[in-house]
Amino acid sequence: MHTWVEVDSKAINYNLAQFKKKIGPDKLLMPVVKANAYGHGIVEIAKICDSNRGVNRICVVNDDEAFLLVKSNIKKPIMILSFYDCSDEHKMYSLAKADAIFAVYRDDQIKLLNKVGEKANVKIRVHLKVDCGTGRIGVLPVDAVRVAQKIVAQKNLQLEGLWSHFASSETDKIYTKKQHEIFQKTAAQIEKAGIKIPIKHMACSASTVLFPLNQYTAARVGLSTYGLHPSQNTKPKINLKPALSWHTRIIQVKTLPKGSKISYGGTYTAKAPITLAVLPVGYYDGYDRSMSNVAEVLIKGQKCPIRGRICMNLCMVDISKVKNVKVGDVATLIGTQGKNSVSADQLAKWANTINYEIVDRINPLIPRIYR
Repeated sequence: MHTWVEVDSKAINYNLAQFKKKIGPDKLLMPVVKANAYGHGIVEIAKICDSNRGVNRICVVNDDEAFLLVKSNIKKPIMILSFYDCSDEHKMYSLAKADAIFAVYRDDQIKLLNKVGEKANVKIRVHLKVDCGTGRIGVLPVDAVRVAQKIVAQKNLQLEGLWSHFASSETDKIYTKKQHEIFQKTAAQIEKAGIKIPIKHMACSASTVLFPLNQYTAARVGLSTYGLHPSQNTKPKINLKPALSWHTRIIQVKTLPKGSKISYGGTYTAKAPITLAVLPVGYYDGYDRSMSNVAEVLIKGQKCPIRGRICMNLCMVDISKVKNVKVGDVATLIGTQGKNSVSADQLAKWANTINYEIVDRINPLIPRIYR
């Protein structure tokens, strides 16, 4: 194969164990496998989570992901965090029968989900999402009691959880504390109205590490399941192992004379005779064009710079200082060769983005190999 991603299953399990230790045995560990498991492959990562004794539930973003996991014979409860289409009767019926858990943040969802539960002859578990200051999905705190009352009035719904999402727990302690206080006040108002909520969760990877608040009964661990840190602040607090590496093979080696221009637009001009390796990877594969003339790959354990613009399916690398390079040799885009490494964090700096985006955008058609 020309290009592939390797995923270390032991690293995934190690990271999950680190978080289970962090939150304690009495709290639910709910890894997030949305967006193709942050680029790692949703079905295989879900299977790893399903067989991990420390994992209690698995979180996805929508009904399509949930349905895929149900069809893949995932047994642990699946929670849909964001959106679903109640008009797709077959899918919703199947998810209800599989005991999927649904987020609720609109009044119409309550009526629709109750109808699904009635048809499937089950009581669907729902978690009420409250917007505590992130400005995404969620009912406003002022409406939370009313919506909770409406949920518990339904014959085929069970209000199992209340949840929200931190906006800046990686960096902003003051705003994180403010959001936490809004959530706690909202939960207290609902319970004062006589509605008990067994599960409360707001913690993501960063807040689980930086703000271990005992008031929550579950943690949704996304990015750090895969061994990546959401910010520099979490690195001293928890040891993680990156699970993903990304590799390709050289398809051509050639030497060009001084003054040669490389790739579209001629953005790089050789200052001396230059030896290039052409790689079958480009921005279609998720290797971002913004890293042109900036990024480095590893070939024979040495760092080799990208020269010229990254193309749709190709990029060129300067191997002038590396000896005995030939077609078929492995080039590592993310990972380690010898004493050198290139991390997703480093690619994020080169691309002026975040490590989430680097791994999320690796083309899902690229084969994933699980070790």
